[in-house]
Amino acid sequence: MPDDPDTPRRPIRLSPGDPLAALTRWVAEGSADHAARSRARQRWLERQAEEEATLVGSIVDLAERGTAIAITTTAGNRHPGVVVAVGSDFAILREPRLGDIVIRHDAIAMIRPAPGDTTPTGDRPLDVNLALADALVELSAERPRIRVATGSEEVTGELRSAGYNVMTIHLDNARRDSVHIAIDVIDHLVILLR
Repeated sequence: MPDDPDTPRRPIRLSPGDPLAALTRWVAEGSADHAARSRARQRWLERQAEEEATLVGSIVDLAERGTAIAITTTAGNRHPGVVVAVGSDFAILREPRLGDIVIRHDAIAMIRPAPGDTTPTGDRPLDVNLALADALVELSAERPRIRVATGSEEVTGELRSAGYNVMTIHLDNARRDSVHIAIDVIDHLVILLR
């Protein structure tokens, strides 16, 4: 006689001596072992990603998230904002009050994600090959007003030119003095007006 679909099925009760009981225990133990192996593999993959982490990879992860962070430079300057671009040797942090802040990777001492945000693994490669010197050459064509900080000094003026390892700024003073700054000593650069 066929089963009536409206009639509730009675659970199968297995006695300890029943071969199906042993099979049920074996399946349950196998499921538990599989879950334990899966957790162990996940921990191993996370650890491997952490061991392969790079600063640039962490910055790329944070840029993709678009969440607020704070970058502290080796000169002790702290910049809050959101990473909006990453080059081969620099990152650009957008800070609503100041604008775009360019920070060399070599000048980054610490990256702090927003409270409660998990730290990115940072095992991602960077696919962009744009160096800061090249970006400054392009930017100098616009003659933007910038503020440049090195470890010991800060100057503000118009970016006039940039080359392989130096940039020239006409200062915001009555004489419009020029100053040449070595690109590899820049702590950060703020693009004030484009």
